Amino acid sequence: MTAKKDGEGQGSYVFKVREDTRRYVQDLLGENEKLRRLVASLESDKSRLLSEKMGLQEKLLTLREELDRIYHEQSDLRRQLAEVEAANQSSSRQYFEVEQQNNNLANLYVASFQLHSTLDRGEVLAAIKEIVINLIGSEELAIYEMDDAGRELNLVGSFGIDPAAYAAVPVGAGVIGRTAVSGEIYLAAKGVDPSRSARETNLTACVPLKLGDQVRGVLAIFRLLPQKSGLEAIDYELFNLLAAHAATALYLTHLHAGLKSQH
Repeated sequence: MTAKKDGEGQGSYVFKVREDTRRYVQDLLGENEKLRRLVASLESDKSRLLSEKMGLQEKLLTLREELDRIYHEQSDLRRQLAEVEAANQSSSRQYFEVEQQNNNLANLYVASFQLHSTLDRGEVLAAIKEIVINLIGSEELAIYEMDDAGRELNLVGSFGIDPAAYAAVPVGAGVIGRTAVSGEIYLAAKGVDPSRSARETNLTACVPLKLGDQVRGVLAIFRLLPQKSGLEAIDYELFNLLAAHAATALYLTHLHAGLKSQH
């Protein structure tokens, strides 16, 4: 009885081991299947991610190309804008220069018209003063005429100075007298000018008033107005205009006065 029971016990143990082994193998097979499916899923995800990566790389490349295109377009636009701004500045300068030239021409025309619009001596002298004050920018001036002997300059009009101190200037004396001899426009240099006399300390310009090649008088211009820092291009044109036309205008007033006295 004991031997039989031992055999039955061993058979039961073997059966249990077999069952446990079978279940273990089945569990392993189940886990293996799960791992296989997981690996397949991961492979699928890997493929999908690689595909998405390639897609993103293509998009990134496209975006970089688009960014490069935009950058080049912006560079072109900046260059074009700089060219337009430069052209605008050039046009503005040209417009200002043309406008300035038009103003200068208008001023010259007005000055010339003022000198020749009357035969009255007082009005001609007033016109000379107005040109110096309003167009050149000085409120200190003296207008001289040569005497018949050609030895002295006599003051015939002034503004802003003491007439008694500038009543007469010997020809050849000081800048004013030498201008009558040279027939050349004098422009004061910066600093001390030893050629100027004491009363010519503030002299800015001296303009010979010429009838043809003959000096008939001199226009002395002293200090400029405070708001004017110096002489400009239009001032030189006005000096030339006064040199050529002021003496003619004054001479015509003499002729006109002589004709009136004859009648």
